[in-house]
Amino acid sequence: MMIILLTGSFLLLDYLPHTVNEIISIALFIVVFICSFYFATLLGMGKISVHLNENGINHIWQRKFILSREKNFLIPWELVDNYVFEEDRTFDSFIINLTNKTRYKINRLNMFPIKDDFGKLIKDFPKISNELKKIQTSSQEVTLIKEGESVFATKSFRWAFYFLVFGFLFLLVLKILNPDFGTRWSSLGVIGSGLGFYGLRMKRHKNKK
Repeated sequence: MMIILLTGSFLLLDYLPHTVNEIISIALFIVVFICSFYFATLLGMGKISVHLNENGINHIWQRKFILSREKNFLIPWELVDNYVFEEDRTFDSFIINLTNKTRYKINRLNMFPIKDDFGKLIKDFPKISNELKKIQTSSQEVTLIKEGESVFATKSFRWAFYFLVFGFLFLLVLKILNPDFGTRWSSLGVIGSGLGFYGLRMKRHKNKK
C-alpha cells in the first residue's frame, strides 16, 4: 500500500497543476489514499474455501497470494484438539489448535463489511466437527472437540494488561497534575479506548472459562 501511495503522490505532484487550495490538496490525497488501499487489498488478498467432511478439514486455495507456493492440505479430525474464536480491533480470528502443537488460523478483517461464511463457520463448527469426527471414529471412543482457552483468558495476558493499565494511570495523573506534560490528551484517549476494548475481551473470556 505504501509503495502505491507514494507512487500515486509523486505522479500527482509531477503531472497535475500545482494548487495552493488546501481543500483540493487534501481531497486529492484522500482519493489517492483510498485507491492505494483498494489496489493493495486486491493484490494482497488470498481466497480460500474450507470444507468440513468425514476426512477432516480440507483447505483449498481459490486464489493464492502473489508469489505464493502454498498448496491445498487436509487436517484429519484426529489431529484437532480444540478451537478458539478471538475478536480483535482489526482482525477476528478463528483458531483450531492441533495435537501436534501447531494451529490452523483464519484471520478476517473486521474493519469493513465482508460477505463470506466466516460467521457461519464459527457458529456451526462445534456441532459439525464432532458429528463428522464421530462418523470417522465410530468404532473407537471419541474425544469431543471443545472450545479452548483464548489468549485473553491467560495469566500472561492478564498481567500484561494490568501493567499497561498502571502505566496509563501514571501518565494520566502526570497529565492532570502538569497540563504541559508531553503526553497529549488525544494519545491518552487512544490508549484508554484500547485498554477498554481489551479489558472487555478479557472479562468476556474469563466469564466463559
